Amino acid sequence: MPTDGRVPFHTARESVGAAVLVHIAGEIDHSTAPELAECLGEAVRAVTAPAPVVVDLTAVRFLGAQGIGLLLDHQDHCLSRGSEFVVVANTAAVLRPLRALELTTMLGVRPSVPDAMARL
Repeated sequence: MPTDGRVPFHTARESVGAAVLVHIAGEIDHSTAPELAECLGEAVRAVTAPAPVVVDLTAVRFLGAQGIGLLLDHQDHCLSRGSEFVVVANTAAVLRPLRALELTTMLGVRPSVPDAMARL
């Protein structure tokens, strides 16, 4: 954890063919939600339909309510533009809250980036 009191959080975005792949690492809570919102918004704006936005959460150690809300909001934006929005998750920190809210199917959760990309 950073010694300056900040919550560990990092985002990166890349193009894989026509798809936009977003990598998120660290903790998603109220303090990192604005940066996540900006990153996801940029990804949705960057993709050209029908190509998907794939959000890799395999390096996320905590997923709070605001993060879940942002995933759902940006999925709606993506779908309204004619693109899929797929979440990659394989850790309890992410899967537990998504399963508790019965969102794994809605968010198209896949266990790995290659699996997500192969199914699109």
